[in-house]
Amino acid sequence: MTMKIKTILTVLILLLIFDSSCHRNRLKTNEKELISKLKSDEEALKTADSLAREQRIKDKNGRLTGTLRFKEDRSTDHSVPPVEIDIAGNLQNFNDIRLSDIASDITYVRMAPIPDTTIPPILKFRYYIMDDYIVASNLFGIYLYAKDGRYIRQIVKNEMTGVEVSPGQLRFWNDYTIKGGTSITTIKGNNLFYNYRNNITGQKYIMEYDCSSSQIAPDYKFDPENPDKISGLGKISIDLNHGNTVPPTPRKHQGMFGGNPEAFYYDPGVQILDANTYIVPSDDNKNMLVILNNQGDTLSEFSRKETLVNYKKSLMRGTDLGTQYEENGSLYMRPAFNDTVFRITPPNRMTPVYVLNLGTYKVTKQQGVDPDFKLTGKIIPGDWAETRNHIFMTFTKDDYDCLNTRKNKTVKIYHALYSKQSGKLTIIKGDPYDYSPEILDNNIDGGVPVWPAFYMIGKNGEIMISLKGKDLKERVKSEQFKKSEAPESKKDGLKQLANKISDSEDILMIVK
Repeated sequence: MTMKIKTILTVLILLLIFDSSCHRNRLKTNEKELISKLKSDEEALKTADSLAREQRIKDKNGRLTGTLRFKEDRSTDHSVPPVEIDIAGNLQNFNDIRLSDIASDITYVRMAPIPDTTIPPILKFRYYIMDDYIVASNLFGIYLYAKDGRYIRQIVKNEMTGVEVSPGQLRFWNDYTIKGGTSITTIKGNNLFYNYRNNITGQKYIMEYDCSSSQIAPDYKFDPENPDKISGLGKISIDLNHGNTVPPTPRKHQGMFGGNPEAFYYDPGVQILDANTYIVPSDDNKNMLVILNNQGDTLSEFSRKETLVNYKKSLMRGTDLGTQYEENGSLYMRPAFNDTVFRITPPNRMTPVYVLNLGTYKVTKQQGVDPDFKLTGKIIPGDWAETRNHIFMTFTKDDYDCLNTRKNKTVKIYHALYSKQSGKLTIIKGDPYDYSPEILDNNIDGGVPVWPAFYMIGKNGEIMISLKGKDLKERVKSEQFKKSEAPESKKDGLKQLANKISDSEDILMIVK
């Protein structure tokens, strides 16, 4: 059976999903037409790779050889049963929660500026804390820092055309090009694994770079006679094309699309599981996930339980995108419209870890994507971030999160905190129609409020917040800061820091 794998065009697909018109839930008529055209491009790209991989594992009679496929296993580990998080039963369990209830210390790391002045200091970074280093990444590339914020070196600088960057907005022309490190897949000690893409030649690699090495980035310049030359540091860990790179079909210039820059960090793409296996999400209606070995042979496929049946409408709502994150070296996933968070273990295990009790508030995929189905009385899970002691989650009620539903005040957005120690879920008190609340109130030093993103949790459970100097400067002048009950000594320290930094300076805020 030919297995179709999703082509990894990370930036393009993510920005379509997270378009600024509706926060994490955008699908307008013109966007659907654009997505349809992009899907056609993807089909052309993945055909050669799929056929080549299947040919390697089939003999002349079409029988599988040379690799062992495993049947998916979603059974519960009875020695450690899944934890139930009762959302439906705690909708009235409101309480005030402040930052000091879940943390005790805040550290600010001033990140030295990148020496390359051609890189505009507009975008914030996604940070990773290694054993001995800090790694910062954004659309422009991946950079290595010491733990105290000293700049060490550039790991990869992204070369792009057809991309426009402005505060709060990215715009991509349909015939854009990108070459470089599009995302980081995992951190192991001081070893960094990152996705390297060249959508001109069709190259797709997972690169491995030892950050403790003395390898220095070359003065890279694009050479039209050598377009395949890798511009980043490290070695190829996995060739995702497995020797069958096919240049993509040139796209016709048909317009542009864009979104919030933070959409770049929501990467549900290829992910290393261990030294020998990796996963690729699938976007078809049959499978949601595939586990492969380093040679590209399929080890197992995980079927999609939440499917559409005879859905023939031209429009679909993007109401639930699911969750994928890494915690303590393991990969976790909640499939869209599913109420279970699974831990992924190669070659074929999806172990239930958390189960969300949504009761009668649960939405099926058939209901969720149908623009004519009223979501009144329904709950849709949203963002999810896990630390050692807590799970931070958001969910909507009565509608889905979109620019129009916010404008019309038809969606309620709740923030909730689950304590692993007590097993209790608390809904944070506040106005569900306030779409820019201060959560959690920073009563440790009076600084910016804290609500973690799943992609900014350190390996020891630290919450990381990416800031610009302007953010701190504005905060210490705000009424919230003046009224804060944080100790005056802490507030004075924050004011002193704000007076030292420039508006464009990058600050890593670490909450423990």
